[in-house]
Amino acid sequence: MPTFIQALAPYLPLSADVTALLVLLVAVPLFIAYTVRAMRGRGPAVRPIATYERLERLVNQAAESGRPLHVALGTGTLGEPDTAETLAGLTALDFVARRAAVWGQPVVASTGDGATLPAAQGLWREGLEEAGYPEQYGASALHFYGPAPLAYSAGASALGARREAAGTLLLGRFGVEGLWLSEAEAGAEQARLGGTAQPDAAALLTTSLDDAVHGEEVFAAGAYLHRPSHLGSLATEDALRVLVVVAILGGVVLASLGWLG
Repeated sequence: MPTFIQALAPYLPLSADVTALLVLLVAVPLFIAYTVRAMRGRGPAVRPIATYERLERLVNQAAESGRPLHVALGTGTLGEPDTAETLAGLTALDFVARRAAVWGQPVVASTGDGATLPAAQGLWREGLEEAGYPEQYGASALHFYGPAPLAYSAGASALGARREAAGTLLLGRFGVEGLWLSEAEAGAEQARLGGTAQPDAAALLTTSLDDAVHGEEVFAAGAYLHRPSHLGSLATEDALRVLVVVAILGGVVLASLGWLG
């Protein structure tokens, strides 16, 4: 949201607070309307992203084989600048955990952040409770390997091999050490999907993973997988982009004519 405010501010004769309020008054109704439409199955069309399409197939294949899917959440920390990437990974874990719980299949996840671990445990427990199998909950399915990137990658790569995972999803905050984890999983002939928003790591992961997402595609995980509210948010952002472009063009025209002083 601050990005929209910064883009509009030079072209509107309003204070930053007033501009922020106007953006909020426009964004909230749009978000509610788009979310309601998405919940009714009439969400906006989105372009296909191969990684998320393949993830759905991989979850089904893991269920058929009885082997878990390893979700690697990276070393991102909640409450820090990389929170958005960590939440994207947790959203994907939520999708995988709910599918696995319905079929009574195991799930395996790893993180390098101590605060993310209980959040992941809560998603796994909630999925089992909704599926009617709360007694199958086991905190040992989710692993914390410490905040050091190399230590996390070493532990997570060993975890996938030890649990004979059907595949690995790397989605969250990864640095260049993500390449190590990805290549370690390749030795086990597992399907490898995922990505990160970090430019340096994204370039490496794109060359190593079977299918990869990067940049804003990472944050769209919920919209593509299972959350109508995320689809509503995605549609709202697109609508706001259009409004920003119109406002900027209108501001330029008015300023050129001298109507804005």
